[in-house]
Amino acid sequence: MEISDLIPRNKFDFERVYELKKLDVKVLKPILPYLFEWIQDINWPIATEIAQILVECKEEGLPNIRLILKGDDYDWKYFCLTAVVKDLPKEIKKELTRDLERLTFNPSKDDVLFEIDIEAGIILSEIE
Repeated sequence: MEISDLIPRNKFDFERVYELKKLDVKVLKPILPYLFEWIQDINWPIATEIAQILVECKEEGLPNIRLILKGDDYDWKYFCLTAVVKDLPKEIKKELTRDLERLTFNPSKDDVLFEIDIEAGIILSEIE
């Protein structure tokens, strides 16, 4: 079985999610971008389970997190912050300091509208 075969096929694909939970982070690395897509809407049934997997990926997920935080999908940014970043270990959060500062102190109009600046500020205050 290829690792790509374990990417969830739909928002109810708990079977694949449970298989993913058994795997080492190094094995998951090639499919992390696809897993991050599942937290675009945290209300999807598998989203919180996927978020837990992403938290366990720690620094391996940082490139994906940075891309999301620089993007313009504001729901995704919000869910990334509230479902993944907030639960990362403090030392990993520190690596996101610049991104969090940008969102907190220089947010776009939409970042403010979606309260991304507030969430980023809360996380930033936890690591200072």
